[in-house]
Amino acid sequence: MENHIDRRVILCPESEYKNLYEWSLQEVGANGNKIDRDQIPWEWTLYFKATELTLHDTLTVGSLLPGASQDEINTVTAKQSISAKLHPFGTAWPPSYSMFGTDRTITDFSLSIIPSAVDDEQEQCVLGAVVSYTSEVDFREETTSDCIGFYLFVRPDRFARYAEMVATSAVEDVSLFVGRVPGFYSDWSPSTSTNQIKILADKNVQKIEIPPDCEIDPPRLGRAQYAQLNIRHAAELSKAAPKASEGAVGEIHDKQSAEEQADRGHAAAAEDTEEWTDSDASPEDLAAPIVQAQPDHRPPAADPQTVGLLSSIRIAAWVIVGLLLLILINLRL
Repeated sequence: MENHIDRRVILCPESEYKNLYEWSLQEVGANGNKIDRDQIPWEWTLYFKATELTLHDTLTVGSLLPGASQDEINTVTAKQSISAKLHPFGTAWPPSYSMFGTDRTITDFSLSIIPSAVDDEQEQCVLGAVVSYTSEVDFREETTSDCIGFYLFVRPDRFARYAEMVATSAVEDVSLFVGRVPGFYSDWSPSTSTNQIKILADKNVQKIEIPPDCEIDPPRLGRAQYAQLNIRHAAELSKAAPKASEGAVGEIHDKQSAEEQADRGHAAAAEDTEEWTDSDASPEDLAAPIVQAQPDHRPPAADPQTVGLLSSIRIAAWVIVGLLLLILINLRL
């Protein structure tokens, strides 16, 4: 197996800017010239979004070991995990990622969510990487590209909740934030963002030239000091009809009462007229009682547009009072 490393990587224990950083890593080309700026550990947060989410459920029965015992053959193992394809993103633009010793941009990022073996095991996020290599498989050469994997170990109960969300398609958005990741480097910057991240992984693959008697051990990929997984599920709220306010209900009730009183008045007048028509008495004899029996105390029927206009005027009046109070308070301050 041959890893594709194109540049030398040198540790510089001295820095020209000691007030900013004490040591750095430098890439050197074939002609011995320094490539790019000094690289120091990157401590700020980096962001990734998931583009694909998969729930894996694996059942294994038996053993492939030659001469396996009956107990090993009868062994049944069930495992679950969740995987996601990731891509980097940023507030302005996403940084590019590449391995130390190469200029290849990494495009293969993945997340694996794994349940812990026991409930009280520490939840953590561990990073691993593969530097591109070429190997021979069945007399054929195959090349594996550079890739980075995030392995998030969570409690079994938490994993069960995640698995149910994935199985029921209840996930709409997944993002991963990581910070202070050992093995992530970039050039010094006063900003909390960068446009390039260099990665230092396995020491057997990415060798570093370290001066004699230098005790600096540059950090390599491992456990992230900070990790945050965000799983979002948006539910549409019910579109219930808005309820009328108490003031509007009172106005509607007053309007209905006025109309009912008017209807009763009209009915009473009709009955009196009918009695006057069927009676044998003369109109002069019935005139006075009729006039006394029909006093017009009915309120006028409320017009809906008038009611709405009065309500709007009342609300506007309260708004004006509130603004005047704010102006008086500001003047006194």
